[in-house]
Amino acid sequence: MNEFPSGAHHEPQILRFPGGSSPVGQSLAPETPTETPVETAPPPQSVLVFSPRPGARQLLADDVRKRGMSVCETDSPDAMLFHLSRQEFQICIIDDADNVSRLQEVNAAIRSHSKAAQVLCIVSEDSRWGRETVPSFECDVVERPFSATRFGAALQTAMQKTELIRENENLKRQLLNRNLMDLVGSTPAMQALRESIRIAADDDRTVLVRGEAGSGTTLIAEGLHRCSRRAEKPFLRIDCSLHSVETLEHQLFGDEHPEGFPGYLKMADGGSILLDNVETVALPFQKKLAQLLERRATSILNGTKDSPNIRFIAATHSDLNRLAMEGRFRDDLLQHLSGITLQSPPLRVRQNDIPLLVEHFIGEISLKEGRPPREVSTEALSVLEGHSWPGNIRELQNVVERACTIEVGGVIDAGSIRPWLKNETTEETGVESVGMTLREMERKLIESTFARCNGNRERTAQILKIGLRTLSGKLREYGYPPRGGPGSNLKIQFAERRAA
Repeated sequence: MNEFPSGAHHEPQILRFPGGSSPVGQSLAPETPTETPVETAPPPQSVLVFSPRPGARQLLADDVRKRGMSVCETDSPDAMLFHLSRQEFQICIIDDADNVSRLQEVNAAIRSHSKAAQVLCIVSEDSRWGRETVPSFECDVVERPFSATRFGAALQTAMQKTELIRENENLKRQLLNRNLMDLVGSTPAMQALRESIRIAADDDRTVLVRGEAGSGTTLIAEGLHRCSRRAEKPFLRIDCSLHSVETLEHQLFGDEHPEGFPGYLKMADGGSILLDNVETVALPFQKKLAQLLERRATSILNGTKDSPNIRFIAATHSDLNRLAMEGRFRDDLLQHLSGITLQSPPLRVRQNDIPLLVEHFIGEISLKEGRPPREVSTEALSVLEGHSWPGNIRELQNVVERACTIEVGGVIDAGSIRPWLKNETTEETGVESVGMTLREMERKLIESTFARCNGNRERTAQILKIGLRTLSGKLREYGYPPRGGPGSNLKIQFAERRAA
């Protein structure tokens, strides 16, 4: 029988079921991370048509092609899974859906490869599927018999919804990128990190952010909060390394009497709390913290409000698994912290991001100074890209800030960069500092910086991040005359020779 008669036999009955449409098997390590959306041509309108009956499958495919859409035909669930793993479809048409085996597996494959794809299930007129038996996944159900016109309307509705979902996803990604502006970089490692944050933001479990010192774990935690539904609520940070058991407990739980300090658990209601340097929490308080996170996990699971409405984010530069094996970190606390893990990549694995990071830091400095941004020479960039950066992004930022402070002209050249890299490398390797006392190393650093700044005390103090009086006192101690006093130029020249 012709499935698409010229006359209309019945009005189409399209039933929407909002069942399990969540992606299956989500991973925080996406296979194809994405970067900032760009304007591209719309994807081709591809439709996957499944029917175990050759005649019905051919009629469905022909009708779809007449509407300007490309078609992929298949006759078995295994063939559907094969095509879904290799191509993205906007619509998946499943004929005789109420009799198809492994339908849940097919739907899971559709959702894992395309969140926007719409499923159109065709059933017989006397089928109870879609009426008395509700599908367990989101789909449109179309009953036979139906006209070509009505089938086309259902097809167009499904395609419009696909395009709407795609637009919403693009808007979400644009908002995500705005919320993660501080996470500068376009390398695959940073693209994967942004996608991981996007996925974690939709979850409400505790997140553990791991990374080397200076790699930006705090920025990741802040970005995660801004991308979540809690973005309008407070984000509070506790540096656990600065607190004893007593002060940490007071910071979280506050005072007992109502008029005292309320504690972060009340102050951050509806928001997020970052437990920075969580590895430094003393063992006596780790048990209490584990109990707090366990109550929260149970509350989420049961849908109750037995714990504070707060998302906990923990950050660490240490290997918590090793600390747990050594008995310095509780296993139960580690388990509760590791619900979702985000890894901050070190700068040495994303050195192609260095030009973007340098531009970002120079832009911030120019904004503070109220002057045009300095340029960076190609040679200077080559020097920066060739450094190993054991201090990660924080080290790069310090080098750029020092170079900008010294370089008052419009271009930062390699000569403004190398001294700072050499000094930091020397401190790490200890090659030139062997046998030197701490006092001698301090004098060497102050004198070399003073020489590079051509005797400018304000600039020297700014670079060393010490007070001008402190610097002047140190210089007097080293035998330097007062500013502008007799012989001051000779002292500067002497310092320059020592720095060389």
